[in-house]
Amino acid sequence: MSLFGHLQSLFLKIPRNQKVKELYSYFTDESNGLTGEDETQIFAAQIVEDPFYYGLFSMISLDVRRRIKCAGRQVITRSFSSYVGQGFPAFVFRSGLVSWLISSQWSRINQKILGSEGYRSESFNYPLSDLYDFWRAFVLWRSLKNLKDISQLVVSDILVGDLIVDSYVRFRPSHRFLVKDRFVLTLLWQAHRDIRRAHDFFSGYKPSFYLTSYCTYIQNGIAGRVALQVGVPVYVFSGPLVFGKKLSLNDYFHTPDTSDYYSNFEKMDRQPDKLNMAQEQMKYRLSGGIDDATGYMKQSAYSRSNEKVVDVEGAVVIFLHDFYDSPHVYDDLIFPDFWSWVCFTIDSLIQSGTDFWIKPHPNQIALSDTVVQLLIKKYPQLKIMSSRITNSQLVEGGMVCGVTAYGTVAHELAYMGVPSICCAKHPHHSFKFCRTAKSLDEYRIFLQNPSFREQSSKEMQRQALAFFYMHNIDGGEDNIALRRQFNRYFKLANDSQGDQLAQELIKFRELPAYNKLIDNLVKEVRHSSAKR
Repeated sequence: MSLFGHLQSLFLKIPRNQKVKELYSYFTDESNGLTGEDETQIFAAQIVEDPFYYGLFSMISLDVRRRIKCAGRQVITRSFSSYVGQGFPAFVFRSGLVSWLISSQWSRINQKILGSEGYRSESFNYPLSDLYDFWRAFVLWRSLKNLKDISQLVVSDILVGDLIVDSYVRFRPSHRFLVKDRFVLTLLWQAHRDIRRAHDFFSGYKPSFYLTSYCTYIQNGIAGRVALQVGVPVYVFSGPLVFGKKLSLNDYFHTPDTSDYYSNFEKMDRQPDKLNMAQEQMKYRLSGGIDDATGYMKQSAYSRSNEKVVDVEGAVVIFLHDFYDSPHVYDDLIFPDFWSWVCFTIDSLIQSGTDFWIKPHPNQIALSDTVVQLLIKKYPQLKIMSSRITNSQLVEGGMVCGVTAYGTVAHELAYMGVPSICCAKHPHHSFKFCRTAKSLDEYRIFLQNPSFREQSSKEMQRQALAFFYMHNIDGGEDNIALRRQFNRYFKLANDSQGDQLAQELIKFRELPAYNKLIDNLVKEVRHSSAKR
């Protein structure tokens, strides 16, 4: 779109997006059947500038309001996240005026179902408070300038350090966190403003529940954490495995809570049958098929290519993450970012004389390709393979260990008899096929003996299948049907050629698991009403 087109779009009534227009038309008709609302019973939802979440949160809100009289409030979190990068374009698109114009378009299309605005992250209404927040952020930033990692930083009793690091990496963007950068000051200022505004809203209105898309980055995480702090139930919809996950003060991540996977599986009956079910699906995935858990992918990570398989006999393989992805989507990561993780890993393996290869992430963004070149410049002796070589081929080639911060590749390797090393509270941390370091010293020790394994290959395979069952199959057909529908809706919402999004969206209403979620949200409204 031309510059004139962008400027023109700022003054439109609703966003210039065909999918959004289709959904807006559908929900305008649907909402005509609402009989009224009870302003004493409030729920809240994040306004996400994306047709996927606009449609999903509108439908959920509408279905709740059809079952019980209540009213919604919009939480508009648009701020620095409205642009990736620095310079004049960033200044324009992150400005208060442009943010107000664009967020007003999204507010208009949500007003009939979600009601009026609860609060905005960008607002002209509190100039003196914003100035005070800037001063507090500046003083804090100056005190932090000698630290390399601020992941555990707390502001007003809210953990924000991990959100600031992740926001910096993604929106600066930068492959490494640099606390002295003035963009960190920008993020600290926004964090102070968001905490104050979110606390005023959630403690003042005490919504029955709050719907959010993700829990990472400042714009998602702070609202959710403040809501939890004041006792507001928070539900997240980041993916098919956590569709409507209810968060808690002990688990505020949008990733699945896998802490009890091992113990719960060991209590189950008919374990051989469950392991066979998992093995059938695992074989399908490793053969290049796309199963329910990977249904969002356009191509399987195990599709064989014509790439020449490198010589990994007796070698360790480091599985890179996307350097610009959120490092802290799992708890207890012992590094601030993926750059410091991979550099520490490489240095440790070189010092121990261990042969190793680097495998880039198959779905990393283009910026990460540049970071790989920076790695090569820093370590000229690096051996880097094509990301199109499958992990099955690497195992067949004789690799002895996989290293990942918290990737699900760990259970796939374990199924094929290869141990792994992680350094965060990864999805498999309750199992023993992957060693999990809780400190830098422990991580270094693990890397000095990478081929060590606590279990036989047979037991590793059994536990890998137990994890696969708990992660992808447990919960029954109702949950599986919900995951499949989520993937279909997600694909269509992100397909530039796709239409009839509303027709795909309303198929959720046919699913028992979706209706169970609506029942739970209605109960939250009733429970909130009883406490008043």
